[in-house]
Amino acid sequence: MQIMEDSMKNRIASQRKGRLQKLREMRHFLMTQEAFHRAPVLTLFRSVFWYWRRLLRMPTVVQLPRWNVRMFFRAQRRGFGKFIFAFREYYEPELVYLEKILPPGKVFVDVGANFGVYTLVASKLVGETGKVLAFEPSAESFAILRQNIELNHLSNVRAFRVALAQTRSQAWLNYGWDPVCNWMSKDRDPLRGNEGEEVQTDTLDQLLEENGVTRVDAIKIDVEGAEELVLRGAIRCLTAQSPIVIFEFNPESAALQGLSPWGARDLLEGLGYEFVILGECARSNNPEARPTYFNIVAIPKHSAEKFSGSFHLIGDRRFRELKNFGTSFGGGGCP
Repeated sequence: MQIMEDSMKNRIASQRKGRLQKLREMRHFLMTQEAFHRAPVLTLFRSVFWYWRRLLRMPTVVQLPRWNVRMFFRAQRRGFGKFIFAFREYYEPELVYLEKILPPGKVFVDVGANFGVYTLVASKLVGETGKVLAFEPSAESFAILRQNIELNHLSNVRAFRVALAQTRSQAWLNYGWDPVCNWMSKDRDPLRGNEGEEVQTDTLDQLLEENGVTRVDAIKIDVEGAEELVLRGAIRCLTAQSPIVIFEFNPESAALQGLSPWGARDLLEGLGYEFVILGECARSNNPEARPTYFNIVAIPKHSAEKFSGSFHLIGDRRFRELKNFGTSFGGGGCP
């Protein structure tokens, strides 16, 4: 009997410790978000409201009035949808930055479009004279992407169910705990069984040529650590057209695929790009305030003064500091 009581006490203590750890992780995550700093009470209220709707299994349509955009999300507790619901226009600072780089008539490429938040905002900004190309390999995410395009009655968006990479081939898309965390590998992992799907891969250069797209003004890439491979398949576009590139820095996800966390940055630097980090928390000198993944904006040197705005370009010294951060700071790539 005493052994059973001790075992029960240990289990309860372990569960309590686990809950406290999750609360600490959530607090750290919220402290790295601009939306929480701007309106902490409203952000917390929206987060609670999201979980309440999830418990009732209620699908959600999120309004982003700044751009007159609506987004549909299925009834699921986990996933990045809760962050868009809670943070709205401040989900990522790069969303607002699109207003600076995408006037009407521009062409935008969204790689790893997921449910389409960047696609939808870009579509509204470039207008009927502009164009948006959205690439998303996951069957589940692609279906919702198409639904969101139709929900907003967008006629200037073309969506492709394909994974952009360095070559045209097939690959295995491994399922993460949420579609936003899916990642690719050459072959299926036998230890994961059928937790994934086979997808077509292609290069951006090839698809632009096949679809008669002769100009690209900006590219956003969020492919869970494989950003370097996407860029290697877009060399002609990058060298001939010098688009602005918004790419995710996700060291842990890159390492899972055997890639350097700084492969994308080094490739772009070799092509004459300079870099800006928009998120205040990502630029912080305090490691506790930094998120474990964030976006970097790559701007061609000849356009740096025009598009860096009030943000300072990142010098080599700062990048060395971030490299140390990328290799030593813990944490996963997905929230």
